[in-house]
Amino acid sequence: MALTIQRKNLLSFSALLLLSLMMIFIAQLYIIKILCMMTIGVLASKKVRVSNFVLLNFLLILSYGFLGTSIGVLYQNPNPFQFLGVFFFWPIFWLFFISCFSASSCWWEQYLKVLFISHIVIVLFDLFYAVAAFNGIILPNPFYGVDTGFSIYENSTRMTFINLNTLTFSTPILFILFFSQHGFGINKVYQIINVILTTILLIISGRRSVMLMCVVVFFIPFFFSSCFSKEARKTARRIVLILFVLFFFILCYVEYSFPGFLQGYCRTFYNAFDASAEPIKFAQSKMFVAEILEKPFWGHGFGAVFFEPSPGRMVYSSYFELSYHQKLATTGIFGFSLIVFVFLSTLWCSFYLSKKYKDVTLIAFGVGLMFMLIADATNPVLCSFDLMWPLYLCLAKINFYQIKKLFKNYTIILLSMILQKAS
Repeated sequence: MALTIQRKNLLSFSALLLLSLMMIFIAQLYIIKILCMMTIGVLASKKVRVSNFVLLNFLLILSYGFLGTSIGVLYQNPNPFQFLGVFFFWPIFWLFFISCFSASSCWWEQYLKVLFISHIVIVLFDLFYAVAAFNGIILPNPFYGVDTGFSIYENSTRMTFINLNTLTFSTPILFILFFSQHGFGINKVYQIINVILTTILLIISGRRSVMLMCVVVFFIPFFFSSCFSKEARKTARRIVLILFVLFFFILCYVEYSFPGFLQGYCRTFYNAFDASAEPIKFAQSKMFVAEILEKPFWGHGFGAVFFEPSPGRMVYSSYFELSYHQKLATTGIFGFSLIVFVFLSTLWCSFYLSKKYKDVTLIAFGVGLMFMLIADATNPVLCSFDLMWPLYLCLAKINFYQIKKLFKNYTIILLSMILQKAS
């Protein structure tokens, strides 16, 4: 009995630690992450239970990875194995993860606490870094991928920390849980502080996808309010109104203290649709359209090197911001259809089951995944081990309900067989 409890605790600790590290330290601390993965694989390997829907999606992900790699090898691309881990080897591990997460309902509340703590750690550090930059203090950057995490321009600011991709998923989850009054062991005062600080951070980040999310996420709960209690619906309306009034006065104060800042942030957002102001992505789009038309059905394969023409950066590379364009160019219509089916079917099933079972957590996960898919259109988000977990977390919650339903069905069938024999 003690050994069983110890095994379960170790499995829970490893899974939650892995998720926390993937949120905060993207593309870092791989030794610890691998140890967590090995622990999960060993302890969860005795009993792997996944539904037919989840298994189908995994087979499609594996097929997508195998297809892109095979075509890349066939065309002798410089690095045909660049996504083999993300779309072939790592999904096999996530099968064990999903199975163990689906085994117990108590894990979800524990995970939401870990999600909140990891989220607020990111928010507090990023804001502290920004405040220091405003005061002329240069802090060391502990995160992968950028030299300067926060830049100040004449009428705007720009944050380049990769952990903003994590906030794209975690922010709508925590906001929806807060608006719906869903209890997960975190004091309401801390949740209010988190909403305010997160909103400030997303605005000063200067990142268009999270700035858009910052506005839209306040209205999202009303689309799914049927899953909230009557009291929670009234409270959500009152909270949203209070926050909008609060932020209105904050924006007025900012505009009064720093004239032109609001206009600068609005211009940052509008420039996304201006080819002269943002030439790089428009150059990439033009280039990818030509490459897609050259090999429309099977694509050029993983590791293909494309040239970004003028007025872009005029570079040869195998990594670009326009993620969906690149997927179409590398795996063609056939491969692109496979991975898009996985994304959209997971999204649809998340919303369907959340309404069916009145599960606010699954609604939050689905909305978080939706924002990740939006962000992935202009930045390569869902293309690494550390950033694919939002997809697998939704699949884990879906699997939890589908396995539970199957178990009930099997129980009913077994009981009916026993009764038939007894009669």
